[in-house]
Amino acid sequence: MEPDEAIATTPAVRRPPDPEPGPDSGPAQALDPAWANRSFRRVWAAGTASEAGTQIAELALPVLAVATLGATAVELSLTRAALVAPYLLLPLWLGVLVDRRPRRPLMVVADLARGLILLAVAVLALAGGLNLPVLIAAALVTGSFGVLYTLAEFAFLPSVVTPGQLADANARTAATRSALGVVGSGAGGALVQVLTAPFAVVVNATGYLASAFLLRRVRATESAPRDVGTSTWSAAREGLSTLRHSRVLRALAAEASLWNLGNEILVLALTIRLVNGLDLGALVLGALLMTVGAGAVLGSTVSARLTLRFGYGPALLTALVIGNTAPLLGLLAGRGIDQTSLFCLGAAFVVSGIGIGVADSQAATVRQLAVPTHLQGRVNSAYRLFSWGALSVGTLVAGALVTRFGPYPTAATGATMMTLATVPVVFSPVRRMRTLEQAT
Repeated sequence: MEPDEAIATTPAVRRPPDPEPGPDSGPAQALDPAWANRSFRRVWAAGTASEAGTQIAELALPVLAVATLGATAVELSLTRAALVAPYLLLPLWLGVLVDRRPRRPLMVVADLARGLILLAVAVLALAGGLNLPVLIAAALVTGSFGVLYTLAEFAFLPSVVTPGQLADANARTAATRSALGVVGSGAGGALVQVLTAPFAVVVNATGYLASAFLLRRVRATESAPRDVGTSTWSAAREGLSTLRHSRVLRALAAEASLWNLGNEILVLALTIRLVNGLDLGALVLGALLMTVGAGAVLGSTVSARLTLRFGYGPALLTALVIGNTAPLLGLLAGRGIDQTSLFCLGAAFVVSGIGIGVADSQAATVRQLAVPTHLQGRVNSAYRLFSWGALSVGTLVAGALVTRFGPYPTAATGATMMTLATVPVVFSPVRRMRTLEQAT
């Protein structure tokens, strides 16, 4: 539907004598509420503040380029590319760093760096000293630290909660991010409109700094980093090799990559179709994408309960079948852009969002439990390399397909890819998983 021998050899922050339960407490027989864990609440709050900042940045920085610096279309695309390019170029190398160092300090550094860089950008903009090369460089560095934060957060969460709390923790995190995805662009647009882009960037930076403050207060015991290889490349290859040899991880990575590829093609084709075909096409497109987010919020809230009731594999596979197939059915039910067709597509997107919300948190839990702690950063970076890389490929493929065949056939092609994304999971051991122990 993410060098040389280890430098640090001492554990990260130790808990006091009355620690909250950690992952060393032994396997859980039931899903426990993660919200009872104070450290998780702080990590969740930090992630929420950080994600809110990211949502604002994706709108505020491009608007700053256009409104304040008078950027051309090409210059605007360079600004946008600077934000997302690190997600394709850096995961493998930063994954090695995540496995060499305690994860919480890396998250704090990533948030502090993003917050301070964006504060500097805002000050320069207000003082009239900002130029486009500086903005693009700031976007590139901000995006790079965003990759570091994402990889470190994924590897850090199992150190904060018990195995029984992990599914609920992932579900709550996914639900929150889905909700932010629904309102983030709207809130960012409102901030830019009311405060102007430089002040919106200040709000953006404040979110990152608040996240860093909350993370510094988290109590969690991380295992001492291990020797991860004689060179950066050999260490990165170990992550790739682990992903390649695990039927479970390989299937989930294939599903995520094919889904992202198809979704990027579908959304770009719909954008062209609706914006060119309707006077209010941009508004309609935004409303359709919000229905996906709304469905994902709902799916995330019931994900842990479905897992407990039916087991990991059956719940995950059912969610994938329903969620990945719904967009294609919606397109086939309504081939035009009239009200009926748009209603069918909107309903399909809600169903798809529910499937995404259920599946994403479950897949994250399986991935966290199936990988040893000392490999979390590198395996997740390898996973992200393929799943994030598919987004860039999808954008290029979509443009070529729309030019050759038109928007509707291209949208149907993308939706078909999303449907087929379920196939690798169907033929993998994932479908038979019912307990946490089987995931390990």
